[in-house]
Amino acid sequence: MKPYQGFTLIESLLVLFVITLFVALPSIAIKDTKETLEVMHFFDRFEKNVLATQQAAITSNKRTRMIQRDTTTEYYFYTETIEKLDMPEDLKASRIKTLYFNSGTGNNSSLQELHFYWDKNNQKITYSFLFARGHYEKKITTIN
Repeated sequence: MKPYQGFTLIESLLVLFVITLFVALPSIAIKDTKETLEVMHFFDRFEKNVLATQQAAITSNKRTRMIQRDTTTEYYFYTETIEKLDMPEDLKASRIKTLYFNSGTGNNSSLQELHFYWDKNNQKITYSFLFARGHYEKKITTIN
């Protein structure tokens, strides 16, 4: 009688399980990394658009503005053109009034604070506009 040459059912299932782990684990990690990168990309673009809006007020000698739509997920930056920025789903934001940047100086005299809440990382990101400097201060705090 010839001995059976092959794998048992247990061995086949074990190999299938290991292959599934190799495929599934990176895709889970990629999803978390993608969400984090989307939030970081939003903040990077947000800061650049604020700076560009301030600089446009200085160079064009016209008042520029930033508007947050009623949904609090869309931001519009009005300069010579209109730049739209969508907020990722992982973030929440406080409602703000329209931010105006004065012509010639780029200052924002309203002293508003913009608050973003990132629940996944338990963080609150605050942008405070400084009086007569035309700049903002970014502060990240941990939410308990």
